Amino acid sequence: MPDPSLALQEAIFARLKDEVSCPIYDGADINAPMPYVSIDREISTNSSPVSGRKRETRLFYLSVWSDAVGQAEVKRINGEVIAALDERRLPLEVGRVVSIRLEQSDAQRDADGITYQGALTFRVITTH
Repeated sequence: MPDPSLALQEAIFARLKDEVSCPIYDGADINAPMPYVSIDREISTNSSPVSGRKRETRLFYLSVWSDAVGQAEVKRINGEVIAALDERRLPLEVGRVVSIRLEQSDAQRDADGITYQGALTFRVITTH
């Protein structure tokens, strides 16, 4: 069976598009209006048992970007993303999500001193 990485990204994108109050991008344009959520990175580690189905543990990284004053907007959107994904069933076209869990959430002012960024890391276990 093919690797479920692309199916996972598509499912996360679709879920966030339906349940989060701002645009979702896989590679936002530099001039994209804020706020928005960006799908940033995925790291996959082979966690298959000696025998049985192939299994990976993935770290899936998302960013929230806002030009509103203060952290409130970033924190609100972080909460929407968490509510959309954390510990919720996520059907895939290829493979299966065994677990999706928030590992870390952060909100901070960006180095430019104006923009605020939220950072979310989800641990996703998939089989195929």
